[in-house]
Amino acid sequence: RFEMILFLLAFIASLLGGFASPWWWPAIVGLALGLWKPEPRSVLFSATSCGAALAWGGVAAFYQIGNHGLLGGRIAELFSLPSGWWLVLISTALGGVTAGIGAEAGRYLRLAYNAK
Repeated sequence: RFEMILFLLAFIASLLGGFASPWWWPAIVGLALGLWKPEPRSVLFSATSCGAALAWGGVAAFYQIGNHGLLGGRIAELFSLPSGWWLVLISTALGGVTAGIGAEAGRYLRLAYNAK
């Protein structure tokens, strides 16, 4: 199904950009997918946000495990979080929401362009 293609494209593109790109990279991925194929709102938002969330969560967990939780633990103390793994969860959620909003923006741009 097409939802799986959107999910995989969002996952791969977010994962490739996740190591070197800024935090708003999933919005660019979502925007491109929304411009490419304006699927129904629920399909587009859920597929792109789940794909990007999985990728950004994986990248955050990779860094958390890679430094044995030292950096995440220190940053978690600054924000009064129980552990560095909360930062992984927050990064996962932010990556997903950013991609979903970008996909909706792309969808609306495509629909507005086609309406003319």
